[in-house]
Amino acid sequence: MMQLMGDPGTTQYDLRFSVLGIPVRVHPMFWLVGLLLGSATPELSLVVIWVGCLFVSILVHELGHALAARSYGWPPDIVLHGFGGFARYSPGHGYTRQRAIWIAFAGPLAGFGLYAVVQCAHLWLLAGRAEEQPWAINLLSSNAGAGVLFAIRQLTFINLFWGLVNLMPVFPLDGGRICFELCNGRGSYSGQARAYQIGMMAAGLMALYFANLEMYLAALMFGSLAYQNYQFYSQTKRGYQ
Repeated sequence: MMQLMGDPGTTQYDLRFSVLGIPVRVHPMFWLVGLLLGSATPELSLVVIWVGCLFVSILVHELGHALAARSYGWPPDIVLHGFGGFARYSPGHGYTRQRAIWIAFAGPLAGFGLYAVVQCAHLWLLAGRAEEQPWAINLLSSNAGAGVLFAIRQLTFINLFWGLVNLMPVFPLDGGRICFELCNGRGSYSGQARAYQIGMMAAGLMALYFANLEMYLAALMFGSLAYQNYQFYSQTKRGYQ
């Protein structure tokens, strides 16, 4: 979903598997951060559901990037770690900025697709209850039903809300990568610097927004991104002065 650090390196505790022929590696820090983010949830079973929703959502997001890259003949792999993960690929013949923009957008788009599936399932469940279908009434009145509704809320939050946030023009979020390609159409230092300036301002505004909502972890993250974009801007500016 977002790559806020480099490749964390392999460990003996990594989980490895493949999806649709794409190798996936899950670093232990992914599970640890997921548990920390869900630690405010009152019940252990709901914490497990939260981590599961986070895992599925980020995996689907990165699969969007990876499948888009593979469609151009660039074999990808996926790493999940820390606050998110990344789909890695080596662009080869035929690389264009238009393709880079599509690959960046394909991740959030995959998440929006998962959000649509979840909402359809939710509407089907509510329709069953409205029609007094026994299966729907029994499910919603059980402990399992509470877990299902909790999962629907978390999947909605991750794939819709954070999917939209991820499209903010803040590098290295997907929206920031798209902004970078749009500003850097001629491969100039000034275009790169402009993208990082936009990233600084957008990240700063997002930090203030989340602080106002008392979402301090998100505010801290965007404050860090604002400073990171300032560093990129300073380095780039020195390159063309």
